[in-house]
Amino acid sequence: MPTRDKILTTALTLYVFSQILFLLFVQFPKGYHCEEFHYVPSAKQFLTLVENQNWEHPPLGKEIMAIGIGIGGDRPFGWRLMSTVFGALTLVGMYFWGLAVFRNQRNALYVALLTVFNQLLYIQARAGMLDTFMMAFLTWGLAAFCAAWDRERTPKEMKRLHAFAGLMFGLATATKWTSMVAWFSCILLILGVLLLQKWGVRFSTQNSPPSEDWYSPKLWKGLGLKHWGLCFLIIPLLAYFATFIPFLFIHRTPAYGLWDLLMMQPRMLDGQLRVVSDHPYMSRWLSWPWMARPIWYSFEKEGPSQEWAHGVLMLGNPLIMWAGVLAVIACMAHWLETRSRETFLIVATYCFFFFCWAVIPRKVSFYYYYYPAGMTLSLALTFVFDWLEKTAQSEPARWGRWLFLAISGGLFIYFFPIISGIRIPADSFRNWMWFGSWI
Repeated sequence: MPTRDKILTTALTLYVFSQILFLLFVQFPKGYHCEEFHYVPSAKQFLTLVENQNWEHPPLGKEIMAIGIGIGGDRPFGWRLMSTVFGALTLVGMYFWGLAVFRNQRNALYVALLTVFNQLLYIQARAGMLDTFMMAFLTWGLAAFCAAWDRERTPKEMKRLHAFAGLMFGLATATKWTSMVAWFSCILLILGVLLLQKWGVRFSTQNSPPSEDWYSPKLWKGLGLKHWGLCFLIIPLLAYFATFIPFLFIHRTPAYGLWDLLMMQPRMLDGQLRVVSDHPYMSRWLSWPWMARPIWYSFEKEGPSQEWAHGVLMLGNPLIMWAGVLAVIACMAHWLETRSRETFLIVATYCFFFFCWAVIPRKVSFYYYYYPAGMTLSLALTFVFDWLEKTAQSEPARWGRWLFLAISGGLFIYFFPIISGIRIPADSFRNWMWFGSWI
C-alpha cells in the first residue's frame, strides 16, 4: 500500500482535476435536461421551505442541489454545481475503491483514469440528477466495505470501516432507493461469510492450493452481532431518516410531524410503482451492456435559423463498456480457478448492480440505470491488465494497459461534442451516431 501522504496527494489531485473538468461548459444546455425538470423545482422548494412537489424520491439529493442553487443562483450553473462537486468526489471514491480492492497505488490510479474516460461519470457529474449524488455515496461506501474485507485488519479498523460504509449506504438510500441494492448486497455477503464460518467451510480448487484470500474462517474475527446490527442496520437507518428533518420546518398547515415522515415511505413506494407509461428512450436491462439504446438528456437548437445545437447524449465509452463486459467474464473465470479476493469483489459488485434489474419491479427503465454497474467495469479492466502483465511478462503486455487508456481517451475526445453540450451544427450530431438506435 502507498503511504498516507501519497494517497492524500493523489486524491486531492484527482479531485481538483475532475472538478475543473466537470465545471467547463456546465452552463450548457441552458434549459433543463433529462430529469432536471423534476428535481430543480423541488430543490428550490427545499431552499424556501415550501411544500415539496417531488415526493416520489427521498430528499437528500434535492437538498444538496438546493445548496448549489443557493450558492450559484437559479440558473444552469447553480442547478449543476453540486453535481460537479459530487462527481469529483465519485472519482476520488473510485480511486479509494481501487485501493481497497487491489491494495496498490498503480492499479488504483488506473481505475480512476479509466473512470475519467468512461463518459458515464462525466455526463452524470454535469446533470442535476439524483444518480450523481447516489453514486458518490456508493463508491465511498463500497470502498470502505471492500477495505474491511481483509483478514489482516484489526477489529478496530474493521469497525470504523463498516460504520463508515453503513453511513454511506444510508445516505445513498436517502438519495435514491435503488442504492439499497448495494446496501442489501453487502448484508447478504456478510450473512454468507458468517454462515460459512459457522459451518467451518473451507475452499480450494484443483489448480491452486487452498486459498483464504477471498474467504477465511478468520475474516472479521472478533466482530459480533451487535457490531453488524449497528453498522448495517442502525447507522444506515438513522442516516436515512435524518435527511427528512427539513420537512419539519416546511411551511405547511398542518405542519409535518414525525408520523408524517414515516408515512412518506409507503407513499414513495406507491409513486415508484405507478410509473408505467412508455417513453421513446426506454430500454431493457439486458441491452445496457451493449448500449443498444442510449438516451438523449438534452438537444437544444439555437440561432436565427436553428442552425446550431447543444446536445448531451448519455452514452458510455464504447471501448470501455464493451471490453469491460469481457473483462467481467474473464474475472469470473479467474475466480472460479483461483478464488482470488480481487475478482470476487469485482464480479459480485457488478452482478448485484446489473442483475438486480431482473427483479426490481420497474416497468419503465433507461440506459442510465446502468451507471453503477458500468462504473465497476474500470475495476474489471484494471484486474485483467494487471493479470496479463504478471503472467505474460512481456513488453506488449506491460504497454497494453496504457495503449487501451490512450484509445479510450481518444474516444472520449471524439464523443466530447455530444456529451458536453457544447455548440455544434444542428445536423452534425448524426456524425456520431454509429447505430440507428442511438438517434
